[in-house]
Amino acid sequence: MPRFKYQALDTSGDVLRGEIDAASSKDAFAELEKLGHMPIEATELAEGQGGSKKGLLGGLLSSKPSREEITEATRDLAMLLKGGVSLHEGLNLLSEMGGKAPLRHLMEALRNEIAQGKSFAEALGAHADAFPPTYVKMVEAAESAGTLEESLEKIAQDRIRSEALRRRVTSSLTYPLFLVVAAIGVFFFVMLKVIPEFARALSGFMEKMNPQARMIFGLSQFIQDNVDVILGGIAVVLVGGLLLSRSRAFIGLLLRTLARLPGTGRIVQYQQTVFFCSTLGTLLGSGVDITSSLRLVRDLFRDPYTAQKVDQLIAEVRQGHRVSDALANLHLLPDYVIPILRVGEEAGELDTMAVRIGGFYEDRLDRALARLTSILGPSILMLVSLMIAWLIVTVITALISVNELLV
Repeated sequence: MPRFKYQALDTSGDVLRGEIDAASSKDAFAELEKLGHMPIEATELAEGQGGSKKGLLGGLLSSKPSREEITEATRDLAMLLKGGVSLHEGLNLLSEMGGKAPLRHLMEALRNEIAQGKSFAEALGAHADAFPPTYVKMVEAAESAGTLEESLEKIAQDRIRSEALRRRVTSSLTYPLFLVVAAIGVFFFVMLKVIPEFARALSGFMEKMNPQARMIFGLSQFIQDNVDVILGGIAVVLVGGLLLSRSRAFIGLLLRTLARLPGTGRIVQYQQTVFFCSTLGTLLGSGVDITSSLRLVRDLFRDPYTAQKVDQLIAEVRQGHRVSDALANLHLLPDYVIPILRVGEEAGELDTMAVRIGGFYEDRLDRALARLTSILGPSILMLVSLMIAWLIVTVITALISVNELLV
């Protein structure tokens, strides 16, 4: 995604300068407005410019703190504030701790901006690459209500929970993916190293073999002759996959495709429900108004089609409709969720009920992921075993038929 260098005015009229990731200058302006700033200009940076490295190695060469480091610093700052330490002193202590340099520099920058008279939310908003809009908005609401330490602890807990969920999803997909890569590796090893040895031994008898054996030997020869082209194609596919993973349109198409498949449809629905309800409940519980909360939730969805549904939800809420009534017509969440949200809304506890629903569906998501992994793993192993068995049986059958001809 392109990176823009921006100038904006904060609520006190001071000029803010920084960098932000956005699809276009218009999106950069919109992102700054959500943070409560008045954009002045946003200039796209050339490749390699800016505070962090870009490109395929951007994640490895990035100079910004990781998500986990930000979470740990948030929890530490909440503990310091609860202990009676001022915000300025707390940031000063975090900037002097033995963490990694990018985190120390970030804490020092926040401390300096607060010393200049900015609010904590305004200081965070100037570092949009490290602090997402949901983080900034929750801090802004907490500062207005005087509950900064409680909100920071809630933010840290929510980030810890979401990071743990992300790790579980990743680990569930890693094992099947590893098996697929291993199967491809075994296939190429057999075709490049094993089958050619049999081919040389049986070179004079190819025409007398059965069609399956000739097909295997022919495929092995084709792979040997075009191994450079095949490896280049694999590299192109990998690079293309990395580039497409940054496209919201592609991610949206992928999610909609997975949602239609029998094995993954429920997983996508559960993940979307956890994402929507947990984030909405956390924002509402931190004092953020319902419209701003829904707008922030909308911006976190990577599927444009789902984001459009949230836009419709926001429009109906602005017209005075209840959240539960508006959701009932959008088919965004499971039907089971709508009555529970309605009960929470009528009791004035929409935030609490949304968080509970998020926790409930998080458990269901864990079970669905475990079930999918338990099915995919043995299935892939069985397919690999059948493939190797077919190759071996076909080649051995060819050898036996040649021996019979010689006798």
